[in-house]
Amino acid sequence: MTRGGHVLIIEDEMLIGIDVLNCLATLGFETFAFASAEAQALEQARLKRPDLVTIDVGLLNGDGLSAARALSREHGALPFIYITGAPEALGDAPGAVVVEKPFVHRDLEAACEKLGLH
Repeated sequence: MTRGGHVLIIEDEMLIGIDVLNCLATLGFETFAFASAEAQALEQARLKRPDLVTIDVGLLNGDGLSAARALSREHGALPFIYITGAPEALGDAPGAVVVEKPFVHRDLEAACEKLGLH
């Protein structure tokens, strides 16, 4: 897949979410939706199926891993980038592409390349 798709950003800290958006926009992604909880993420994905999902593992209201499982049940295989300050919380999640907080632009770029989104 080439860049230029739709990204769902699941993040409960708005400034971090905006930083993710800015980084991915410079990489060529075109449209974005935000969610701060699992229910919002499912709603946003129903409105427009994401081509990429970035997820904070620890949300104030819920759990990013639970949101990823729910999105996968509804939409099948989706590319996920987990952006977290607690990568150990992922355990041995298969295929997990992880960007550790704090992150820089190159970290997200590398994660996209790892997923074949270039």
